[in-house]
Amino acid sequence: MIVQNTKFIKSYFDKTNTIILFAWMLVNGFFLIKNGIVVTGEAGKYISEARVFIQEGRPSSSNFWFYFTEIFLLAFSFKLKLGVVFVLIIQLLFNLAATFSFCRILQYLFHKKEVALIGTIILLLNGPYQEFNTYLQTESLFYSITLIYTCFLLHIEKLSLKNFVGIIVYLLVTVITRPTGLLFLPATFIYLFYIFFKKMQLVKKVIFLISFTFLFFYILDKALGSGGELDFLRPFMDENIICGVSQATHSTINQTLERSNSIYGLFYYITHNFSQFTRLAWLKTLAFFGLYRSYYSVFHNIFLIIYFSAIHFLAFLGILYFVKNYMGILIYLLSIIFLTWMTVILTCDDWHNRFYLAISPYVIILGLAGLNRLINISANSE
Repeated sequence: MIVQNTKFIKSYFDKTNTIILFAWMLVNGFFLIKNGIVVTGEAGKYISEARVFIQEGRPSSSNFWFYFTEIFLLAFSFKLKLGVVFVLIIQLLFNLAATFSFCRILQYLFHKKEVALIGTIILLLNGPYQEFNTYLQTESLFYSITLIYTCFLLHIEKLSLKNFVGIIVYLLVTVITRPTGLLFLPATFIYLFYIFFKKMQLVKKVIFLISFTFLFFYILDKALGSGGELDFLRPFMDENIICGVSQATHSTINQTLERSNSIYGLFYYITHNFSQFTRLAWLKTLAFFGLYRSYYSVFHNIFLIIYFSAIHFLAFLGILYFVKNYMGILIYLLSIIFLTWMTVILTCDDWHNRFYLAISPYVIILGLAGLNRLINISANSE
């Protein structure tokens, strides 16, 4: 028993994990020194909602149920007088767990510790992604929870009752952490359907598909109409590429429905204002994948362009590896990327690239396949 425990401890403190832990501490230590614990800006909104929840037992508006994880954590900390440091520690612990989960899934996919180490370091060098760990708002927990969930899902080899319950619990938590957690529902369904339900009878497949589609769109419609600050027509009326930032020129919207915050309301807008919609969709796509922001410093923009352009290039090279070896995983990763991109097109892109940052670990996974391919080609040519 002692020998087994010793092996277990060594497996978590081998050279690779020690390097990752040290790098993680450096990155998060840097941002903590740079930013402190950020409680202003958007973080103040969740702190305010936490105090409302303590007093009234519910958020001030129903849309905040989709941000409830952070609100509950803050309320719990305030109620027990633990302060904001406790919330920061929880966010950091989740991020650390996500970092090691990411390393393990890379080892599982590429069978090389070196590739797993390189990929994890690349994730840690994603400064805009890691910086949110010091902000007491939803992004840090959302990034960490969804990454841990994805690593859990992609490791499943048998859809047992225990694993199925785990999937349901993870999905529920993602949905109440940020509204974009809803995007993991169809991506998960598509993945499970492809991997585990291939042999299902056609009639059952059709019933299953129709039932899930109806359930997903019902939940999505409820989310769109949850009230509060959510107004899904506003970005089109103000021609927002970046949320809250209007374009210099406006084109006129022809027709909209009174109840615009619904799936049908969005569909009605698109079909009756198709020219404006396609123009804005293209500009949002450039902002989403380009990540450039005019208000960022020159250094920040150069970093974003070099870092993500290289990863995008490698991701295209890596797709063939997944087609040959992990088609189901490729479908899942591309589903998350595609659905997030479509969400930006149907709303607006974020001031700080937060929508893209949420999917950046999955782009890195694809990119590592491309990097691994280049390494193998280089080794074979020598």
